[in-house]
Amino acid sequence: MSLMLAMHSISVTPFTMLMRVKQVIRCGCFGLAVLTSCVSVHAHDAISAEARKAYLSRLDELARTAQSAAAPSVRANAWLEMGKTLDDIRGLLNEDIISHGKTQGLETSVLVNMLNASVHKLQLSTQTRLYLSNPRPYREALALDPRGKQAALARFLLFKHHFYDSFIDHPLKPLQQSKETLLEMIGFGESLMMVKDPAIDSEEVHFILGIHYLQALESGALPQSKCQSRVAEIQKKFRSQWPTSLKFATLEALSAP
Repeated sequence: MSLMLAMHSISVTPFTMLMRVKQVIRCGCFGLAVLTSCVSVHAHDAISAEARKAYLSRLDELARTAQSAAAPSVRANAWLEMGKTLDDIRGLLNEDIISHGKTQGLETSVLVNMLNASVHKLQLSTQTRLYLSNPRPYREALALDPRGKQAALARFLLFKHHFYDSFIDHPLKPLQQSKETLLEMIGFGESLMMVKDPAIDSEEVHFILGIHYLQALESGALPQSKCQSRVAEIQKKFRSQWPTSLKFATLEALSAP
């Protein structure tokens, strides 16, 4: 199901639709540039030999740049691109798992084995049995160039992937999310609220930040008055900017007393 179709379905509840949207995002709603530029993928093989070679070559090139003596901004961008490339790969792997119950194809197995034997190892969630986003590249990018032109995108991708990886079927019941991590994500979200960048989905930022404030409300991580005030402000923004959004309907459903 496409993300757009999921957003406009009216035959299920908003919360059920959020799970469908989450599944689409977990499968990788990213530009699979390596695949589309190399080869069309066979019906039962998520990754072809050409795509495998291209992915590994790209990661090796980026790793060399990231560890080089280049300017911090150049190295930070290499880390950012490394994270995006790994997320492209995990999107394909997760799509395969969701469709077939496991990854399929020799080249896919070879790629996973080679990644697992390198610094680019992908972690498989024991709860969802899906591959998780690797936060390290984005954190490295931020450490190298925290105020650079790509810093906001690194924060956004870290913020977004942490959220969708953090729960199974209910966003107010995150898996092993510490208070420190929750407050860090709220800080990321707040820093992204006014960013004007087409690569950063403002609606997504508002939605995830609203959910994090609801999590903070439930866990007592922040004062009740602050959480309720920020959720109300975010809902007001949705009413004016995205009044028919599925995310808005979901946020309202989760915040209802």
